[in-house]
Amino acid sequence: MTWLSFLTTALVPIVSVVSTATVAIWTKRLDLRSKRDDRQHSLRLDFEQRAGEEKKAALKTLLAATMRVRRGAEPLAGAGQTVEQRRSEAIEELYEFRGRLGLDDGVSEVLIYAAEPVRQLTEQLLDEWDRQFRDHGYSLAQLDTCKQQLVAPCDDPQRWTDLKAEEASWLRRLGEESDLDVDALMALCERTVAAARKDLRGGYGVDED
Repeated sequence: MTWLSFLTTALVPIVSVVSTATVAIWTKRLDLRSKRDDRQHSLRLDFEQRAGEEKKAALKTLLAATMRVRRGAEPLAGAGQTVEQRRSEAIEELYEFRGRLGLDDGVSEVLIYAAEPVRQLTEQLLDEWDRQFRDHGYSLAQLDTCKQQLVAPCDDPQRWTDLKAEEASWLRRLGEESDLDVDALMALCERTVAAARKDLRGGYGVDED
């Protein structure tokens, strides 16, 4: 047997086996890598979907809470409201703003998911909430107590009448003592609503921070 025949009959099959094994190993590696990439892509899509749903819910909550504050600040048509009356209504709604957002958890969701313009406007509303609560926390707490008692069952008409009078007294006190600029608050609410609606439509893009 010549050396050429030996190489042909012995080495070529060995090379073929090694080559086949190498291809199989690389194919398996590529398959595993592809599956890993698919899993990572699927996880990323799931995360983005959940984040998108949570952002949408947070923005809708912000819209509802902000519109309540705006309605409290805007003058009622034909009602002949004084500035003090508008101010007391606005502070009352502003006092509920943080609670309607969901307290700290709800506020955090807005500040995490919303676009930067929405976050800035929300923080301005929260700053005003902080200022009013700091300056008029006692009156707001007393007003809140009156409201809780008014919604509770009451068989005494005189007691209910007294509570309504007390509620009106605390509202009047808030309107007279606060320096809240109701027109500026209403404008801030309108900007916040417009920005939140734009963010809901994706108007700020996915990379806005």
